[in-house]
Amino acid sequence: MFRSFTTPARSLLLTALAAIGISACGSKPSSGDDPLLWLEDPHGAEALEWARAATSRTREALGASPGQAEIRKELDALLQAAPTEPDVHVLGRHAMRLLRDAGHPYGLLQVAPLDDAGQPGDWRTVLDVAELREREGIPFELQAYELDNACLAPDYDRCLLRLSPAGGDEVEVREFDITRNAFVEDGFRVPKSRAFAHWLDTDTVLVMHTLDGAPTTLPGWPASARVWKRGEPLSAARVVFEGQPGDALLNATVVGHGSGARAVITRAIDYSTFETWLVDADGERQQLPFPTDIKGFGLGVVMDRYIVVQLAADAEIEGRTYAAETLLAYDTAKTGGDRISVVYQPGTEEFVDTAFGGVVGTRRGLVLVADRHLAQRVVQIEAGEDGWQARDVFEAAPGDTISLRGAGGRDGFVMALSGFLTPRSQVLVDGTGAQVQLARDPEIIDASGFTTELGSAVSKDGTGIDYFMLRPKHVVPGEQPLLMTGYGAFGISFRPGYFDPSVGGPALKLWLDRGGALVIPAIRGGGERGAQWHESVIREKRQTSYDDFIAVVEHLIASGFTRPERIGIFGMSNGGLLTATLGTQRPDLFSAVVSDVPLTDLIRMRHMGMGAAWMNEYGNPDVSEQAAAMLAYSPYQNVREGTRYPPFLITISTEDNRVGPGHARKFAYRLGEVGAPVFFYEDEEGGHGVSDALRNPELMALRMGFLIDRLMPAAN
Repeated sequence: MFRSFTTPARSLLLTALAAIGISACGSKPSSGDDPLLWLEDPHGAEALEWARAATSRTREALGASPGQAEIRKELDALLQAAPTEPDVHVLGRHAMRLLRDAGHPYGLLQVAPLDDAGQPGDWRTVLDVAELREREGIPFELQAYELDNACLAPDYDRCLLRLSPAGGDEVEVREFDITRNAFVEDGFRVPKSRAFAHWLDTDTVLVMHTLDGAPTTLPGWPASARVWKRGEPLSAARVVFEGQPGDALLNATVVGHGSGARAVITRAIDYSTFETWLVDADGERQQLPFPTDIKGFGLGVVMDRYIVVQLAADAEIEGRTYAAETLLAYDTAKTGGDRISVVYQPGTEEFVDTAFGGVVGTRRGLVLVADRHLAQRVVQIEAGEDGWQARDVFEAAPGDTISLRGAGGRDGFVMALSGFLTPRSQVLVDGTGAQVQLARDPEIIDASGFTTELGSAVSKDGTGIDYFMLRPKHVVPGEQPLLMTGYGAFGISFRPGYFDPSVGGPALKLWLDRGGALVIPAIRGGGERGAQWHESVIREKRQTSYDDFIAVVEHLIASGFTRPERIGIFGMSNGGLLTATLGTQRPDLFSAVVSDVPLTDLIRMRHMGMGAAWMNEYGNPDVSEQAAAMLAYSPYQNVREGTRYPPFLITISTEDNRVGPGHARKFAYRLGEVGAPVFFYEDEEGGHGVSDALRNPELMALRMGFLIDRLMPAAN
């Protein structure tokens, strides 16, 4: 049974749909089996004409909502208030951050001295990205997610900065001197390409690029690693490692310092199969004896002498058997055998996520976040004469999230703690356990009116699916407005944060202020319960992940908490695929769907963006069983005539070369063809992170207005 809209909302939707006319703009003759292939070309003239027209109509239609002016006013006021604190990167005797606020949406790269205790002094701006954009006439965005590894130890005053024109995955890499606030004249510089660079020593870097016909992997990333000496042209850099054309990706980091530095190169054959290699500046290389089935995208945690990986499955190494989820260390300083040791073996129903701040190296060993039933604690592990010794150092409240960063050669680590109602704090924890606060986010909302809960539902196959909930203390039984989001792929755990971008950033406050709730189901495909939680739903089994999400939705309806007319879903990237799939499979459960930078055409995925790297996750359309499973849920192929769909808002950037804009364009066009209420917004900058409130407040205000209008009719 399909749900019905309330009369005012339905009238508004029909009016807006008529105004947008998405399927009527830019009609194009059929091309092969897919008549919409013309929309896949990111910069094709006709595709851009269609996208601009559809975006203009969406702006006009959503902007005409009676409450939109007030929503934009509220969001602007939030953005003008004290900004969310950026990540603080501790680098030897100083700290670094990329500060972004309403006045500087592209960011100020800043440094501050650290006193003996690790307390930052006054922050000094060394690079204003907006000024750089204006000076060079290129819409640069600074990729700041790898600042920990961008600067050369032990002084950390020379950094290899990644500048992305218009926010895409292609970058310029430039050497920057933070003592002189300037790029280094005749320093290391890689022109715009898919490129990475890592310091080996002051005058040597390991570089990977796609310039001048350099070999690439299947999705178009660099397939070779080169040693590049200062003063020589990039074309003279010597190849020291080369993957295969069918690989997904090469990743690299560096172990050791100075003359002893060596590159640790991970060859991602696909996103579940990895080889790990040790390569020195002379090109001598050694494959490490780790199995190919390891977690964390195959990336090892690197300390001064150890490389640590986590097993995704039981494995036998050098005659010894190790259980799945075990963390193993390889000692690069030893010679001969017996170089593998067990660092940590998670306990019963305990899991460690090595990716995205779950494990970091320290001067004495490493620190990790252990998770049991969604509750987290920090474990510090040090190498000793009797092996690795572990001790608990911190326990988070249920629902709060911990992430870790290294301390740049200092004795300790950086810990960030946040939650639905817990403003993020960042502290430097030294070797004695003493904490020094580096930064704390301002309070955005009065937490006294809300509560957080952990709940559980039962999926179609009988598996329990946990979920996080943030709700007002006083709900409206059966009528509670509810937003839901999730991810569920690549083993990535999706957890609560304090108004971070994954849950809508500061714009989420507008929803909560009007009495809304938020739920995040920990569906399979993520890493919440280890490698098997992820691998149990890859390829032909992907539908199970969607069944998990649906089970939580139906549980919340059956319990009397809410009803479909009050439920909206949103998600980005694979989360955009998630919401597009749910909206097409179960349109009866939702009254608003936001699909941000989504995958939607699983059959054509490998021909757009870097989708060829993801076939191990979603399937290979050349394999009949996998193709059949993909076609059963792929949103673009499952838009049907005669189905009553909830309203969709689909957002993308022209410069998103991660998934490619073709997915969003084709899906929106197809929905429009069958008369579904669909809105489409394409920004010509922003890349895969286009939905950013500071850089694009219009988009985020329109999104929140779209959700409030359709799920909270009384709010207007």
